[in-house]
Amino acid sequence: METKYRIFIQLEHMSKSTIVLLSLLLSLSNELHAQIEQDVFTASTRLEENGKGKLMLHVDNLNFFQNNEFKTLTDGYSLPGLWIQPRLVFYPLENLKIEAGMHMLYYNGASRYPTGTYIKFPEYQNNEDKRVHIRPFFRAHLASKNQMFHLILGNLYGGSTHRLIEALYNPELNLTADPESGMQVLFKSKYFDADAWIDWQSFIFKNDNHRERFVLALSSNLKLNAPQKAVNWYMPIQIVGQHIGGEVQTSPYHGISSLANLGIGIGMKWNIGRKILKNIQAESHFVGYKQLSGTLLPIDNGYGWHNAVSTRLSDFYVKVGHMNSRKFVSILGSPYFGSLSDSAEPTVFRHSQMLYGKVEYSKRLKQIGSLGINVTLYQYFSGHGVNVNGEEIGSQSSTSILAGIYLRIHPSLFLHQF
Repeated sequence: METKYRIFIQLEHMSKSTIVLLSLLLSLSNELHAQIEQDVFTASTRLEENGKGKLMLHVDNLNFFQNNEFKTLTDGYSLPGLWIQPRLVFYPLENLKIEAGMHMLYYNGASRYPTGTYIKFPEYQNNEDKRVHIRPFFRAHLASKNQMFHLILGNLYGGSTHRLIEALYNPELNLTADPESGMQVLFKSKYFDADAWIDWQSFIFKNDNHRERFVLALSSNLKLNAPQKAVNWYMPIQIVGQHIGGEVQTSPYHGISSLANLGIGIGMKWNIGRKILKNIQAESHFVGYKQLSGTLLPIDNGYGWHNAVSTRLSDFYVKVGHMNSRKFVSILGSPYFGSLSDSAEPTVFRHSQMLYGKVEYSKRLKQIGSLGINVTLYQYFSGHGVNVNGEEIGSQSSTSILAGIYLRIHPSLFLHQF
């Protein structure tokens, strides 16, 4: 009776939207597979074979409903909405693809949107808003004949396609951020893959009244043996830098700020291939942070360790991870992987620890889409921090939950052969 009472109390404090998502998860568990970031959020970077002269209409659409019941480090919020990208796709050459269209974002119940580029979930601005949020989309993709080298200009293959580790990238940005744009170089070989890019997030004109912002990053993976081996070893090496500044904007001039993250790890994947137990994967990463210039954040440098174990059990993908942070800040990641609270008056925690567990399901809908459901629990342990006034602040242990359902649809329609 005592156990049942505790469960009832926990459910009572959950929002109705979280309970609805948990119910959907249970009802669909017999029909789904794994894994969301690969099946739902990641886009293919390969060019179509025998595509020369083809003109197609491609529609990419992601529908999402995610509820964040967060505590301690950041506030909770919900994300009900969708984005859609209708694009014309043309292959003037076998190894050259050109795409042109638009990206439109819609949140259920929203009638006005902040202006500018969305780097993450944006703050509302009373004096700068518009009725719709639309961004132009253009991508030129040139590949070598053997498809080992790829050059992309314009809108990039971004988000989870970069395959950044979870401590350096928050998957929620696949929902809320605008398409990345700038330049990208991909290299793919038998034992080494690399993705280098610059995402120009905010462009400024002369005498502009805001600062430019861009991300310069590298995501690489050294394959220590052949991926098809029963036990596959690999070594991810990742760097993420963000520059905020510029010298041509008007007063007030806030100076230049540059931030950097580093992630180096070792990973092992045991490809078992049984009917129920498909694989077991273990990873350990050292992550670092440094404020190279400026005083944008109240932390100049820090580091941490991120360890995770995951497994594919038939239709289930289960992952358990631990983050040990010592003044580490993740530039593109969730606050739960760092030591800095995401609030109006940030608090710096000298040493913080977080344990998380997630259960995911995903199902590919043949060649036109995929469905995913995710439930993640974050257990943040108590610690001591310092606020902007230098006052000591203690935090209690807290449990947060993220629950989301995602439907990705990307049909293509052949229009003409030139």
